[in-house]
Amino acid sequence: MKNKKIEIGIVSCGSNASNTGRLASLVSIELLKALGDTAGICSLPAIATNVPRQTILVKSIPNLIVIDGCHNSCAKKILKANGIKPSIYINLEYDLGFKKEGPFTTFNYEEDSVEKIVSYILSKINKGV
Repeated sequence: MKNKKIEIGIVSCGSNASNTGRLASLVSIELLKALGDTAGICSLPAIATNVPRQTILVKSIPNLIVIDGCHNSCAKKILKANGIKPSIYINLEYDLGFKKEGPFTTFNYEEDSVEKIVSYILSKINKGV
């Protein structure tokens, strides 16, 4: 398979350990589907563990969407520590009012939540990444 040119990178802190982490993870997949061939999901664990190839790759992507599920802002902090700045930053708690319910609440969210979050992010992208 040949490498494709990625114009929009997606980074999410989606550990799936909590309801908002699960939402961040699902939203990333749905964004990837909606954005098509010029989008790709970037590996947050690879950046956190300083894998040079991944960090260089992420820094080369023109538009970076970062999604954090909660107030801990893990993705934002990891990227900042590696000198990576997002084009769009979304925190599900602060920006959209989702309440993190804590550990082991993976499936505690409304079914239409993913669609609502994806629509919100796509509208931000359409306004100009």
